[in-house]
Amino acid sequence: MTAEKIHARAMGLFFLALLLLLSLPGNLLAGAALVSGQYLSGAGQDIQLRITVASPSPTTLIVIQNLPIGTMIEAATPSFNQYDANKGEVKWLLTKVSPGSYMVTLRLQRAVASGAISGEIRYKEPASGRMINLPIRP
Repeated sequence: MTAEKIHARAMGLFFLALLLLLSLPGNLLAGAALVSGQYLSGAGQDIQLRITVASPSPTTLIVIQNLPIGTMIEAATPSFNQYDANKGEVKWLLTKVSPGSYMVTLRLQRAVASGAISGEIRYKEPASGRMINLPIRP
């Protein structure tokens, strides 16, 4: 076999691999996360977290909001599933999730300073079944 034939075969395999790679869904190709979170308001009395879900969406999201210990909550939308004031941890279990945007909001009894909160979104990646922990900072 000549060097020219080997080179031609390698180029053919390269183009086949490239074609397969380009046929992957966009979010897998770019390595983009299926879920992202962004604080629209991360200080004061009103905390707003926007969650964006891409396709294929995980069916369930666990949203965790960390507040200063002892913070009192006046209202939450949606209603939270659990709040431990001794840890400053609020949890939501969002089910039947589909692609789109979701808002999680809290109205606190007292204002919190910038940088005093953080959050996390946990979900199972549909394709691999791998658990993803996505930290969120204001």
